[in-house]
Formats: sequence, C-alpha cells, structure tokens
Amino acid sequence: MYRVALPVCIISVISTACYAIVPFQLLRQYPTGEDSTGIVFGDVDDDGDIDLITANRGSSNVSVLYNNGASVFSETVNFPTGGVPRYVDGGDFDGDGDYDLCTSDYGGMTMSVLMNDGQGAFGIASQYDMHVPAFHWVDDLDMDGHLDILTLHWDDKVEQPSLHPAIFTPLFNDGNGNFTYGSESWIGMQPRGGASADLDGDGIKDVVTANYISKTVSILMGLGKREWSDEIVIQLTGQPRYVLLDDYDADGDIDLAVLDKGDNHLWVFHNDGSANFTLEDTNDTSNIPHSMESGDVDNDGDSDIVVTHVGSAQQLLFLNDGTGHFPTVQVLIMASGPAEVQLADVNSDGKLDIVTANVNHQVKGASVLLQGSCYEGADCNNNGVSDYCELPDCNLNGFPDECDITSGISTDTDGNGVPDECQIDCNFNGIPDLFEIEQGLVGDCNENKIPDDCDWAVLADCDEDGLLDGCEIDDNGDFVPDDCQCIADFTGDSIVAVHDLLILIAAWGAEPVPHDDPWREDLNRDREINILDLLILIGAWGECPVATLPNILGPCCINQSVCIEITETACYVRNGVYHGDEILCSDINCTNP
Repeated sequence: MYRVALPVCIISVISTACYAIVPFQLLRQYPTGEDSTGIVFGDVDDDGDIDLITANRGSSNVSVLYNNGASVFSETVNFPTGGVPRYVDGGDFDGDGDYDLCTSDYGGMTMSVLMNDGQGAFGIASQYDMHVPAFHWVDDLDMDGHLDILTLHWDDKVEQPSLHPAIFTPLFNDGNGNFTYGSESWIGMQPRGGASADLDGDGIKDVVTANYISKTVSILMGLGKREWSDEIVIQLTGQPRYVLLDDYDADGDIDLAVLDKGDNHLWVFHNDGSANFTLEDTNDTSNIPHSMESGDVDNDGDSDIVVTHVGSAQQLLFLNDGTGHFPTVQVLIMASGPAEVQLADVNSDGKLDIVTANVNHQVKGASVLLQGSCYEGADCNNNGVSDYCELPDCNLNGFPDECDITSGISTDTDGNGVPDECQIDCNFNGIPDLFEIEQGLVGDCNENKIPDDCDWAVLADCDEDGLLDGCEIDDNGDFVPDDCQCIADFTGDSIVAVHDLLILIAAWGAEPVPHDDPWREDLNRDREINILDLLILIGAWGECPVATLPNILGPCCINQSVCIEITETACYVRNGVYHGDEILCSDINCTNP
C-alpha cells in the first residue's frame, strides 16, 4: 500500500499563469435545471460537435446544452423525466443513429428512457419500475450489439430498504429500444456507483458496485447467458462512493479505483488478471469527494483520474506515472459543488476536457474546463486573452461583453457595460427595466424597481386619480384602495356617521376567534377592535367616496393555481385572473382555465 505526497499546482479560474502540469483555460459555467448531479455528453443534434446533458434532481428534468460549434453552449433546453433524476446516460438505443437518454429517477421510482426525435429533442418513450434507483450506466452487458441499462436500486420487499442489501438489475435491450428485466443480484447496502468490464479475461463482462452504508465493494462475476455469480465482497473502511474500471498499470487487465466519501480517499487496486485485487495506492482527496473519471488527460499514454467534490472548490487531477500509481496531483479550482464528472474532447482538439454537473448551484449547473492556454486564439479586443477565456460573457456567445457592445452585436442602452439582452426586461421591449424606470419611461409607483406593467397585468385605477390601484393606500389590507370603498359604512346608507360610530363602539374590545372573515368593525384586520379602528372611521367620516365599488365577489386565480373569491379590483391588485362576478371557485379550474 502506498500513501503518496501531493505536489500540486492550483489553476486559477482567472489565469493559467502557474506551473501547471496540464494547462487549462478559464472555467465556464452554464445554466441548467435545478440541483444538477449527473452529466453525460454526446452529439444529440447530429451536427458533429459534443453536446452536454445534465440530470436535474431539483426540477425533475434533463437539460440539453447544445454546442454552438465553437465549444460554447449557448442554448439550453429542458426535457421532463421521472421524479428526482440523479443520473443520466445515453447511447443509440433504437438503432436509428441518434443519441438517446436514460435517467435513474430516485424519487419517481422509475428508470426513464427518453428517445431522440433526430433533431436533438427528447420525450419519455418508456419507464421501468425500480425501487429507489440510486445509480445506473449504459453498456452492452450481454455483448449482443445492443446497449443495455445497468441499474442499482433498493429492495422494496423489506421494511427498511436503506439498511438492507440492495439489488443490481440489468435492463436488456432488444435492439429497438425496448427493455426487459434481467436476473437480479444482491449487492451491498445503498450502492452509489457502479461499472462493468471483463475482469478475468474470460470474454464475459463483470459488474462492480460501491456500497456506501455497508462499506463494501461488490463484485459480480459474469457466468454467461445473462447470469452472474453471487456477490464477492471487498470490505473497506470509510464510505465507498464511486468506482472506476480501467487498466491503470498497463498490464492488459482491468484494475479498480474506489472513491471514499467518508474519509476522503482515492483507493487504487491492481488486478492480477484473475479478478484478484490488491490495494496499491491510498490517496488523499479534498472534502466530500463525489465522482471521478479516468482517461489520458496529459496525453502520455496512460490513464489518469480526475476527482470532483461537492464539499470543496479544489478538484483533483491524479496523474498516472505509467505504473498505475499517482504520485503527482494537480489542483483545479471549480466552484459550485461539482458532482458527476466526465472527460470529453469538447472542442475536438485531441485533448480531454473536463465537464461536470454542479449540485450546489441552482442556476449554472454545468461546468466546462477546456485544456489549453488562454493566450492563444481569437482576441477581439487585443488584450492578450483569448475570447473564449474572457469573461463576462453574459449571453454565452463566446465573445466578451465588451466586444459584443463595441462591435454592435449587442446594445447597451444604459451604458453600464452589460448588454441589454442580459439585463432584466420584464416587458420585453428591448430596454432594461431599471433604465426605463430611471428615465421615467415607465412607472414604478411602489418603488420596487419593477415596472408597473410587470407588477400588474391589469393597470386599473378605480378612482381615476392617476395612481394605480396597487399603489393606493389600503389600511384594511383587503387589496382594494381605501378611496374606492366605504369600509366604515356599517349601516349601508352611503355615509359614515354617528350610527356607524355606535356600532363600532358596541363591538369594542372584542377579540374574534381567528377565521377567514374578520368582523366588519375590525377595519384594520388586526383581530381586535380598538382605537386604531376608531381613527380609521373618523378619517372616513362623511359621505362615502364617489368611486365606491360594489362588494361583488367572483373567483380569482392566483399564479394559475390558487382560487379565492374576492372582488375584481382586489384580484387585479394581486395580479390574478378574474373569472366573472358571482361565480364560485368550484365552477372554474385555475390550472386549466
């Protein structure tokens, strides 16, 4: 066993001017769905370049990031999956030549297969029941020429599935994208990663899983005819989180790498050729390692390992010395909690780049770190930094904002150095909202820095005094301007006078039991009738306002989901959709009006 020292070079996200073993350009991050944990790459739109796909467990969809041909992912489209997809993988499942997808839906209890329409758009074609699918990957497991889906999931037949052995279940492809369940095999508790390869040279693929709770690695040896041996266990300390299978020592057989999330280690086991593994390296990692991938990153002919961490901005590139040991480690700064990592030649230059899904970032859920120098390539402003590396690039077109503005590609109406298309423009008129407000081009009567026509779909003014209803005084909090109602007219004679005062005094001190309809004498809706209500009544003394509205109720849909029965004016102030007077909420459907 070896514990190696870590000579490191920290690659800045701003500059590559350090003693980097492998030079990388500036880190770029791109928008995705919420809480991205899985990532895969492929040419989904058949245009000859690499696109990215993330699995977004927070929004239950996948994001497809389309490469614009210059290694910039300027367009992102989300496609629904099953509930809480943790990982995504893909390949040509139905033999039509395009790249399809599959997701392990941890919350939805399904494996979803999403077929490509040939243009890079996806829809769910089929779903397969799977109890808490924690991980999956794609491989031609039975070597029949068709890609199968290998799944790791919990056992739904026990009372506490999370504390019992889990199950490996393959889904075998018939070549047309239709899958059938294969034989199940027991593995350790709470599997978090898996891989497959021929470990003993018999021509049959074997399966390895990392089991987080049982602290084991499970090995299932292929027996042929879609059958596997009973679990062979490697007992470990820590918490195995991810596994890789690759020939690290270049002796012709497949070795094993295991990531330990509990004690922050990378373990490397060498294979004797008969699937007997010996621990050769124990390498320290950064905090909370999550995923890893291997490939020849430094182009020296052997497989290196990149490790990502959800608990650290320091990602690690372990460089192979050619003997299956990793004495040199390069630190890469990649913030936002990189979860799954892949190595892909994104720009087709013959060098492996790093792409990750970022679980700690709600918006920019995908990262791309290209190999190369930031001082080579097109330089639109002649400042010595290539256009790809220079940020900000808010519109993700591969050119810095400065060049977009000076070249006329983008406008900058307010002169703040940010292209207009990157600033908030809620009314879609091509002018940034803040500039419109500052110049008096639109109103912002409530001074919330949002144009009035974006605050309210209906710009009503019930008393025609030039002030929108949403900005009028509303002491009783019923969303109707006080100038358009006569709330202290308890007698209904259109005047606030002595009789109304006596009614309020008669209710004095009462503390109504809280419910949806406060007492009418509780003019400020504070659940108590006191001096504050009296002051409101005195302020309204005399004849009711000419603009007093009738108290006619109807259904109002808020956010296309919640229905409440209020007046039309109150509905508009709440930016709802009013469906007519004297109709009940039970008569309409807010979600499908």
